[in-house]
Amino acid sequence: MYRRINYLAYMAITCYLLSPRGFCSGVTRAINMADQVLKLYNSAYIIEDIIHNKIFMKEIEKRGIIKVSSIDEIPNDSVVMFSAHGVSPEVIAKAEKKRLTIIDGTCPIVKEIQKAVTKASEEGKKIIVIGNRAHPEITALLGYANNEKVFVVSNEMDVDLLPDFTGEEVMYFTQTTLDYYSIQNVIAHLRKKVPHIKSDSEDNICYATKERQRVVKEIANETDLIIVVGSSYSSNSTRLAEIAQEFGVKKVVQIDDKNDLNLKIFDKVQKCAITSGASVPETIINDLKDFLQSNLDILFEEYVIS
Repeated sequence: MYRRINYLAYMAITCYLLSPRGFCSGVTRAINMADQVLKLYNSAYIIEDIIHNKIFMKEIEKRGIIKVSSIDEIPNDSVVMFSAHGVSPEVIAKAEKKRLTIIDGTCPIVKEIQKAVTKASEEGKKIIVIGNRAHPEITALLGYANNEKVFVVSNEMDVDLLPDFTGEEVMYFTQTTLDYYSIQNVIAHLRKKVPHIKSDSEDNICYATKERQRVVKEIANETDLIIVVGSSYSSNSTRLAEIAQEFGVKKVVQIDDKNDLNLKIFDKVQKCAITSGASVPETIINDLKDFLQSNLDILFEEYVIS
């Protein structure tokens, strides 16, 4: 009697390593600054995570970074480091009043947006910011505009609730870590609501974020599973998981590192992909690769699109 063998069941899983991945330039800059601060001062205070990565923050706090909830809690004449997401002028003023040594880790891209918002506000323009009001980047950005002239929207419904701007100059800016694809609908709706609105560019989403999203979109419907490495409170990491689902991947999981991964998700998976947020070190990806190779029959391939 002959027995049919299902050869597909014994095929190795193909896993695409999506590029770009690892730290973006702004995160690399902030991390290098944090390292230098600890070498020079041994310790420093922060009021927001330097980057949105749980594992990195745990390690850096062991080395001497002290997190507090506000500038008021920091002793006079101490050292404070601001995160890559930036802080408001009010926070800076409080730090200066307490004679704190300020180490500004604000991402240069975010810094340019802050300057543009300041200029627009000083010129008397109304400002619309597209983003998550609770995100530290937006919280800081609002401080650079007159509160009576700035509005935050996150979806089309928010746009509908905006007042009439007839006869007024209006500009819009966007959070740097948003979903490029879904935000296009919000921008289009905003332009319909305020036809004379202007902007310095189509959006302010940073290149590193946009490129990661583009690759995930490209490969989503070709894979059975996409693993997004990045903390749940990281906006750009969460957007990658959402885009994967939006563009057709069968399964998606978001993890901090290999310890969060349940191997059961690989059941019936023949093709998978790994991507990471802009605050994830390559060492975490390498550890994940080693873990998968030790437990699965898996082949890794670099995946880059031009």
